Amino acid sequence: MTNIGIIPKELDKQADRYFNNQPLKVLFIGNSYTYFNELPQLTQQLALSAKETRKLEAEMVTVGGATLEQLWQEGKALSKIRKGRWDYVVLQEHSTLPITNPQLMYKYARLFNTEIKRAHAQTVFYLTWARQNRPETQQILNDSYMKIAKELDAIVAPVGIVWQQIQQENSNLSLYDPDNSHPSPIGSYAAACVFYATFYGKSPEGLSYKTDSKKLTAAQENSTSELDSLKAADIDLIQSVAWNVVSKFDSQK
Repeated sequence: MTNIGIIPKELDKQADRYFNNQPLKVLFIGNSYTYFNELPQLTQQLALSAKETRKLEAEMVTVGGATLEQLWQEGKALSKIRKGRWDYVVLQEHSTLPITNPQLMYKYARLFNTEIKRAHAQTVFYLTWARQNRPETQQILNDSYMKIAKELDAIVAPVGIVWQQIQQENSNLSLYDPDNSHPSPIGSYAAACVFYATFYGKSPEGLSYKTDSKKLTAAQENSTSELDSLKAADIDLIQSVAWNVVSKFDSQK
């Protein structure tokens, strides 16, 4: 008699092999906090350095200064969600809206999340950082993102919390652009470490940010130049803080 139990097991193995060879596809939706220093590409490079079986493929729909409301109404982000077979869709709200008008943020976060779920992907909220001259607002940002993420059963990439802890441990690390708002290349690198840890559930410790110099864009050249000046101890600090914070978030789910 044929043991029919073998068939699903073999099919499961084939499905696992197929799934594990497929790229991890991520769509970033946001504004300049996402496209400064080409954050998606920095995250991809960490995955390449880790030699992940599932290569990271990242795209972004971004508009400078945009809110989720504007990105929703503009339509390109929604079209991209519906057309792509994404694993994760990252939502980044305007830097101050979660402080000044969280209810408006929640309205469009809910709309985006509904479409993301219909596309069989997971929503990731990009929890951003306080302005350099307004550090007291970080807790409001944290609370706003955590509240909507809990409501929607979504994931949080706690970049702002990681920035805050890095600054507490080494105030000489310049995470901010001179405008006190946007990320420096070092700040974007810290964000990339958070996203790598969030997507793969692994520590970014020991991974490299270096890319093929022949394929660098102007933004990547700028990032690489500044990151090359970092001491090994500073890179270790950024990577370890990113993992410590993300792993705590994972354990609280």
